[in-house]
Amino acid sequence: MLLAPAQPAPVRDYVPDTGWHDDEWARSFYERWFGRQLSAMREPPLATPADLAGMRQRFRLLVLPTFKPAFAYQVDEYTDGTANLRVVRLDGRGGYSPGKVSSDVRRSLRPEELQAFHTAAQAADLGSQAREEPSPSPKPNPDGSQEIRFCVDGTTYVFEQLDQTARQFVMRMCNIDESGLAGLVDAVFALQPPPSDWE
Repeated sequence: MLLAPAQPAPVRDYVPDTGWHDDEWARSFYERWFGRQLSAMREPPLATPADLAGMRQRFRLLVLPTFKPAFAYQVDEYTDGTANLRVVRLDGRGGYSPGKVSSDVRRSLRPEELQAFHTAAQAADLGSQAREEPSPSPKPNPDGSQEIRFCVDGTTYVFEQLDQTARQFVMRMCNIDESGLAGLVDAVFALQPPPSDWE
């Protein structure tokens, strides 16, 4: 009797295929970058209602410093209103080399913590955010000249939120203050302080 060769498990995408300024380039580039880091963290894709796994809502913040280890926060909220937090850190480099899991903290969230998180998430309104940062535009100087600021080496933040009705996926490389996402980052970091050496 001949046995059929084992088929590899289907590859699940971490990054949306569309909605980028250049879908073909971004889908490939960000899938490799973000997907390798999240896979090394043993984090699941958050793409379809099936990925809720019986939960009401899932949120993830992936933080990618260029030369220091990446880390991620995941808030899983259950239908009974309780929620769990996972904070995982790798030992590689967020910009290019994931490495392996160096710490993995999990705990339940207290109701007041979950409420503070909800308040910040509602204020950030991921559904209204552009997927990518807008292209930099010239800003006038008092002398009449104009300047354009480019971010060439900053920390990248990837925000994901999934519920039964929608998937939100937003990334920022530099300007989380200008996009209104800084308050959400602060609220997430308040749940568990980020590594002291990450900046």
